[in-house]
Amino acid sequence: MTSPPDIPAARQDAAAPPTPSVRAAWGPLALSYATAQLVEVFLHEGSHALAARALGFHPAIGQFVELHVPSPERAHEALVAAGGPIGSLVTGLVCWALYRRRGPSYPRLLLMWLAMTGITAFLGYLVVMPLLTVGDTGVIARLYNVPVAVQFLVTAAGMGLLYLVTRPFSRMYLDSLPASVPLDTPRDRKASVTRLWIPYLIGLALLVPAGLGGDPEVVFYGILGCWGPGMALVGFMTVNAGRPYERENRTDAGWRLPLWAFAGYAAVVAFYLLVLRPGLNI
Repeated sequence: MTSPPDIPAARQDAAAPPTPSVRAAWGPLALSYATAQLVEVFLHEGSHALAARALGFHPAIGQFVELHVPSPERAHEALVAAGGPIGSLVTGLVCWALYRRRGPSYPRLLLMWLAMTGITAFLGYLVVMPLLTVGDTGVIARLYNVPVAVQFLVTAAGMGLLYLVTRPFSRMYLDSLPASVPLDTPRDRKASVTRLWIPYLIGLALLVPAGLGGDPEVVFYGILGCWGPGMALVGFMTVNAGRPYERENRTDAGWRLPLWAFAGYAAVVAFYLLVLRPGLNI
């Protein structure tokens, strides 16, 4: 029996395929976040519009906004205001359920972000009730003269729920990372989640083209409204990433961005510019 020839270490290193790192995830994470966030915002504003239409209004959906002639009926305005957060919550829950039935893929990233942004948007509106009077929950509080103390109780409840929901969200994110990224220790996992800030900020920049030509103030606050909940999301996910985590038994060849991912993002931006900028009447 003959033994195989020794291969120099340098040649072995050269022959080994490149090891995917967490940096390789930034592109797919940023593009999937931007695409999913724009879809979630449209569904949020569309839910406002559907609620308004059901009450007899003639609303229009714009870039990061829903417009209708205000009603003197307090209940009508409250229902329209509640429509957006409820639509976000439903979007998040549906995508969360679908996510669990998908394998590792770019569509899974889209579902992950739709679940996260939808549920976080709903909880975020609970958190800002006493702080953002022009926000959906702030409008409801103002219409019904909700005591400030009660509003801050709602804020505390929203923060608590956000902390709890980021436990499974942190696992969803860790599951999305390449198999070669070290996640064995709490420190490894927290570091991987903390680095999510980078693709998240890149993704926020990718939201800007969808607002071109729109009302600058509306677009600014629309994107700010995406940024704020994301800060809390990543922060709580970082804390929860230190919890025990059992990694899926899988191998992958690293991150790939399919061509249709770029086409999907471009299509959503084009929809904002060509359909929502002039106003989509419902």
